[in-house]
Formats: sequence, C-alpha cells, structure tokens
Amino acid sequence: MRESTATPRIAQLKLDLGTEKPAVVGFDGDDITGNTGILLAAQIEKLTGLLLDASARLKDHRTQSMIKHSQFEEVAQRVYQILAGFAAGSDSDFLRNDPAVKMAVGRNPLTGKALASQPTQSRLENGRTYRELYELSKWLVEYYIQCHPKAPKKLYLDFDGSAIETFGVQLNAFYRGGPYQKNMYFPLFVFDQNGWLLVAALRPGDQGEVELALPVLKRLVKRLREAWPRTQIIVRADGAYTSNALYEWMDENEVKYVLGIKHNNALLAKTRKLRRDTEKKFKRKLSEPQYVGKQWKKRKNAKNKEIRSIKDPKERAKKLAAEQARRVRLYGEFLYAARSWDQERRVIARCDYTDEGLKVRYVVTNIRGTLAPTVYEDIYCKRAVCELSIKNLKETGCTRMSCSQFKANMFRLLLHAMAYILAHQVRLKLGRPRMSIGELQRKLINVAAQVRETRTEVIVRISRAYQAAKDFRLVSKRLGATSLLAG
Repeated sequence: MRESTATPRIAQLKLDLGTEKPAVVGFDGDDITGNTGILLAAQIEKLTGLLLDASARLKDHRTQSMIKHSQFEEVAQRVYQILAGFAAGSDSDFLRNDPAVKMAVGRNPLTGKALASQPTQSRLENGRTYRELYELSKWLVEYYIQCHPKAPKKLYLDFDGSAIETFGVQLNAFYRGGPYQKNMYFPLFVFDQNGWLLVAALRPGDQGEVELALPVLKRLVKRLREAWPRTQIIVRADGAYTSNALYEWMDENEVKYVLGIKHNNALLAKTRKLRRDTEKKFKRKLSEPQYVGKQWKKRKNAKNKEIRSIKDPKERAKKLAAEQARRVRLYGEFLYAARSWDQERRVIARCDYTDEGLKVRYVVTNIRGTLAPTVYEDIYCKRAVCELSIKNLKETGCTRMSCSQFKANMFRLLLHAMAYILAHQVRLKLGRPRMSIGELQRKLINVAAQVRETRTEVIVRISRAYQAAKDFRLVSKRLGATSLLAG
C-alpha cells in the first residue's frame, strides 16, 4: 500500500473521561475522507468538461516556470470544496490533502502532491478581468446547450434577483432600504423551468430588479435561437420587472412573457366589477369572512390553535383542509397601457376572496389564445421553482461575498454557480431535481470512506452501514461506472 504524503502523524493522546477505561486517541489510522461524493461530480466533469472549459477561458498571468497547480486544478478544487459545503477560501488549507478532492482534481489521493492553499486560491480570485468573467458567463450558456442536445419545444426563462448581505467595505456593496435594510449585493439569476442555472450576474446593491435584465435577455435569446431556432422562449418574472423597454423588445422579437405588475389606481378601476363579484360570490357561498376588522389576527390565531389542538390527525387534517377551502377565485382580463408603455397589452387579474378579505394579483402577457386561468396557474405560478432554486443556490454558500474587489466577488459567484450546476446534474441523475443542496450534501457528498492506493489502483471503501448506498450506486451507474463482481 502506498503511504500518504500528508503531514506526519502526531503522537497519541490519553483522555480521562471518567469511564471505566481511559480513551486513547491516535493519529496513525488509515487514510480517510469525509467527502467521497465529490467523485460523483468529478464523473460529471469528466463527461462534460464544465470546469475544464471554464478554466480555459481564464488567462494565466503567472510565471510558467513557477507554477505548481494548473488553473483547472485550482478552479476544480475550489468548486468541489464548495460542493462539499466548504465555501471559504481558507478551507483550502485543510482540504488540500483530502483524498477525495485530490482524486476529483486528477491527482493520486495519497501519493499525489497537495493541492492549492488559501493564498493561491485568493490570487486566482483577485487576478480576474471583466473580460474573463464575461467569457465565463457565456460558457454557462454554452454548457447548458451542450448538455441538452435535443432542442426543447418550449423553454421558460425565470428571471429573479436576490439580496446577498455584506459585512465589510466591499466595492459596490451599497446600503438598500425598503424590505432589505442592509448593505448588500443584488445578483441577477436566470433559471430554466427545471431549475438549471444559466445566468449568475453580480450587481451593485443599489441596482433595481430590472437593471441588467434586458442586456442579459438579448444575449441569451440570441445564443439560444442560434442553437434552437424553433424553440419557443417564454420569460417569467415578478412585478419588479415592469419595464416598457423589456416589453417592447420581447414583442418585437417574438419572445413570449408572463410578468407580474404592481397594482395601481387604474388597475383597481379596471377590476372594480370583478372584485365586487368575487366578494358577492364568497358571501353567497360561504357567508361573511371570519378574519376582517380590528381583531382579525387574534381570531385567526385562535382558530389555528383550535385546529392544531385536535388530537386525531385525520380530523385535524380534515378541519385544516376545510379552513383552507374557504376561498373564491375569479379571473378577469383587459387591455391596459401605463403612461410609459408604447401600446396596450393584455393584463390578467386574479382575484381571490378569503376569510382575510380580498387579494388581487396582476400579470401582463403577450400570449394570445390561452385562457386566463391557464396563463396564470400553469405558466406564471410555476415560476415558484425559481425561488426554490435560488434558495438551493444559497445553500452552496454563495452569500460569502467577502472579497474587497467587485471582480473577485463576481468570480466567486460564478464558482458557486458551477458548483450548483454540478449538484443539479447529480440530482437529475438521481431523479430528484427538487432535492435541496443541503440534503444532497448530507446523503451523497459528505460520505466517509477509507482510501488505499496500490501500484495499480485506488481502493475507496465506504461503510456497509451507509444508508444511501443504493442512490450512490445508481448515480454512478448512470454516469458510466461499471459493475464489478464481489470478491
């Protein structure tokens, strides 16, 4: 068996814990890793070249004779560490000898040289240019096309932003009021309908939702149509993306959209009859609403307490379902043009009346010939997958935007985007695209294993008590692993 090149072993310790026998702790056990599941991501990388081609888009400004780690090795090491739940650059110092990370990068797990340290990774982040970051962003779209050889009939692009709080004096990390009340960055994300990330663009904290959306959409649609000219593209976003320039460009370029819009007095006037009819229907069908007036919150909390106090689970579920069923929903649609719009557009109003009173939502769309309920429920509401995807992306630790330079933080966000894409592909192979990144890490990534290295092969032994062994094997087989007969 080959010996590890890691730090020499430390002397044993004897711990007196008050037990019948003292505990002896040694540091001379077999080499192990706690991140065996990184090898699944390495299999995907080997098949698709996500990280290899990404690193090829970065210029190497280092003195070639002094290089110990290629840019691919540095990028891959950092992405795999993020995937394993170690988002900080300083994590490289204690994972640079981890057998699984070394194998994933392409080095022998025990006899291979140690990977990059934190200072090396910091130089990688801070040495980037805006041109390189732009090329890297383009590669995410190219990779998406490469991984989908069959053109889809319809492609939904979900645009959304999300706040990333900052705690230092990072460049372009500005204070933002309103619902945020903090110093922050405000990145723009674009996902497809299945949660695949296509765009992760860091924006200054004071930029609005719609900032950068149109330039990103133009480049995205151009490239997607070059690859898939017959694919219908539908854009979905919430009410923060109200922009005539955005509407106008999509109308002119045959891009369908369903976008939320904020209510105003003109929209209220347009829906006066609809709102009145919804209220009348509720009262005729279900009597007066229960939670209106000054004390409505107390009455609602009392009702919830009453339901949740029912001991019989079936009866409790039945009562809760009956409470939630007290709702009347009606739809209306009309042509509307705000003062800043160049033309009238189709607006759909969804009007709900519940025990808490009236709730109205509006969406604007250029989809014709489709019923209003279908547009709202089957198209617009399904953009909730985007919200879940952003939550999953943040589970990779992308909120750690602690570099002082804006470019370095942009690059860091793209590293997290690539880690998310690898994780998403593992989820797809497993058949569970909605699995959270945290669950994926616990079940398939942070897996302990013994690692041995012989002259001809590397032997990785996972405990027979590993509960997700079948899932691990299934993903590996779907990524091209071959079965070996038991010895």
